[in-house]
Amino acid sequence: MKNSEFITGAVPITKEEVRAVVLSKLQLKDKKTFVDIGAGTGSVSVEAAATYPQLEVIAIEHHREAAKLIQKNKEKFRLNNIKIIEDRAPIPLSQTADAVFIGGTDGALQEIIEWSYDLLTEGGMLAANFLLIDHFYEALRLLKTGSFTQIEASMLSICKLEPLGKGEYFKPLNPIYLLSCSKEGKKNE
Repeated sequence: MKNSEFITGAVPITKEEVRAVVLSKLQLKDKKTFVDIGAGTGSVSVEAAATYPQLEVIAIEHHREAAKLIQKNKEKFRLNNIKIIEDRAPIPLSQTADAVFIGGTDGALQEIIEWSYDLLTEGGMLAANFLLIDHFYEALRLLKTGSFTQIEASMLSICKLEPLGKGEYFKPLNPIYLLSCSKEGKKNE
């Protein structure tokens, strides 16, 4: 889905190239439940729900304006498989999840990673993206000292062709640091 298709505002959006990689890492085909934490405009939730209609998508976002954007995008794309929760993760949920995406943590990174582990089903996938390298390294440390397996780290560097004078150039976007991993085995105590 193109970024231009989404209703946006002052809320950050996960760019389309990053969404493509994130959704690939989450392996959502044949999955039942997906939780999007810090969902922002809802671009990851919306694309996941549109691509995988069997998927129950839970978008968690505590900023009121962002939650309103998620609702507007849900309505625009006519998606009935997205549930929006306006709250700050971690929160109690009545079900487990096959996949979790962490798009924002608002300072609760460790709590959200631990909660995500408990929330995930066996073999469930977690992906998280970061703009700040310090947050990326902190998350990587937490994943390595926890019970997640198959930890992969990537840096996505996207450039877009833009006009410049009489020519064109590739304008770089901010690099995105991406982590993905799986829940397997019992949690270390």
